[in-house]
Amino acid sequence: MIRASALLLALASAACAPVGPPPNLPASLGGSDAMVGRDPIVVVGQEVVGFFRDPQANQPAAAARAIAELEWLADTLPNNPRWMTASDAGINSLQESRWEARRALGIPQRAPAQAVINGLAAAARAIDANDQAALARALPRSVFPLGPQAIVQRLSQPPSVPDVMQAYWALANGPNPRRGGVL
Repeated sequence: MIRASALLLALASAACAPVGPPPNLPASLGGSDAMVGRDPIVVVGQEVVGFFRDPQANQPAAAARAIAELEWLADTLPNNPRWMTASDAGINSLQESRWEARRALGIPQRAPAQAVINGLAAAARAIDANDQAALARALPRSVFPLGPQAIVQRLSQPPSVPDVMQAYWALANGPNPRRGGVL
């Protein structure tokens, strides 16, 4: 019965998710050097957990990267054939984490994942370069209605996303719970 409830919750969450091709992870995200020969879901998952385990204030670029990676992970993991046997509770917690982060930044649920990922990745680069023009281009109001300055202010005080840690613990055994942990 619990498995059926989890499946129904996953289907309901999927119905709310933006529809489209799986998103790409920009080269500036996901520890691209560390990904050689490794599952990108594991690498990105470890980075997301590393940030949300102890989010630091006044580091908006790091927060933008972590939320972009969370967005990619939440959209990619449930659709990855290798991870089809992953914990339903972990996938549901990951989806809830995505919506919590979106709500904190005022990003509409209907916004395409790739637009959110690209915008936050470009915003992180612009923040690091202190380039206000690039920041304005990175965060269009169609996806980030609050505007660049409000988004940076919110990223400077990273949102609380406790479901990230719940997702981590539920997914730590990897795609097949009978195998050893990978995340």
